[in-house]
Amino acid sequence: MVKKQVAFLVTTLIFSLFIIEGVFGPFLCYAEKVQTPSSKKVIVYYFHGNYRCPTCLTLERLSKKAVTENFSKELSSGLLEYRSVNVDEPENRHFVDDFGLFTKSLVLVEKDGEKTLRYKNLGKIWILVRDEAAFKSYVKEEVEGFLKKVIAKTGKSK
Repeated sequence: MVKKQVAFLVTTLIFSLFIIEGVFGPFLCYAEKVQTPSSKKVIVYYFHGNYRCPTCLTLERLSKKAVTENFSKELSSGLLEYRSVNVDEPENRHFVDDFGLFTKSLVLVEKDGEKTLRYKNLGKIWILVRDEAAFKSYVKEEVEGFLKKVIAKTGKSK
């Protein structure tokens, strides 16, 4: 008798799960899709070494200023990040090979999770370092270009 009751309960439970899945399954799948944000983002890296000359410090200051002044919404939403990275530290040496670095650099990287989709080394920063307005305008335009492609792919907006 007990075996029949247990079998009945197990059968009822399994049957109930199928009914719930059949009725609510499409909504559960939809909810997962809606709630799962895209992991795509743009990271603005300023790469430097241990030695920091005045020009290198200016490059970093202007890079950070250009990003923070023009992209506060994107930064706060997580769509955009700014990172200053010392490539002389052992855990960061891989960036030299990853992005072909040979000097202090500002690199835009589109990421999907941990995967790098594309990147661009903004080489003009060395030419524009003495002209703050031109420097910031250049960085702003390049970051906007990267963000537009990410937004077009993911539907995220500013």
